[in-house]
Amino acid sequence: MVKSLVEFNRHYDYTCYLEETQAAKIQTKGSIIRSTIFYSILVIAVVFSFIWSGSDDSGKRFGPFAYNTVLTGSMKSVYPQGSLVTSWAVKPGEPLQAGLDKGTDIVFTKEDGTVVVHRIIEVFDNYEDSGQRAFRTQGVDNPFPDNWITYEGNVIGRVTLHIRYVGNILAAISANILWVIGGIALLFALSAMVKIIFKKEPAKT
Repeated sequence: MVKSLVEFNRHYDYTCYLEETQAAKIQTKGSIIRSTIFYSILVIAVVFSFIWSGSDDSGKRFGPFAYNTVLTGSMKSVYPQGSLVTSWAVKPGEPLQAGLDKGTDIVFTKEDGTVVVHRIIEVFDNYEDSGQRAFRTQGVDNPFPDNWITYEGNVIGRVTLHIRYVGNILAAISANILWVIGGIALLFALSAMVKIIFKKEPAKT
C-alpha cells in the first residue's frame, strides 16, 4: 500500500517527535543525577565542617569516631600533612578497644594538650608500678622515639582510616563557614534562575 504525501509527512513528524521526547527525557534524567551528586557533596562538606568547627582539637567526634588533621611530618610516609585521620574514639574512663599493641598507630594527647598521631613501639602493662598501662611511641619518620611516655588514659583512639588533603579542606571550610553557606545558597538561586530562563516550551503535538 502506497502512502500519500500527507500520511508520510505525518508519520515522519510523529517519529521525530518521539525521538525528541526520548532525548529530552534522557537529558533531564542525566541533569537530575548530576545535580543530585553535586549538591550532595556540598551538603556533606558543610555538615562535616560544622562537626569540625564545633569540637575541640583533642577529639572532634562523630558517633564512635574521632577526627584529627595531621599537622606535622613525623608520620608523612604513612599520613601526609593535611590528611584527615579517623580513629576509633575512646571516651574518658572508657576501656580501650582491643588491638593497642606494638605497631598500632594511635591518636593521643600530651601533657600540654597537644594532639599527636604516632605509632606504639613498646607497651608497659604496669608502668613503673603505677598500675597503669602505658606506651612508648614514635613518629615513623622521626629518627628517635618520643621523649615522653603516653598513658592509656591520654589515648583518644586507634587510627582506622586516613584521607589525604581532606583535613586541610575541612579546616578551610570551617574557618569560612558563613561564606560557604552563602555561596551554596547563591548557587541554588542561580541554578533556579538558569532553569527558568532556559526552560524549553513543551513540544506541540
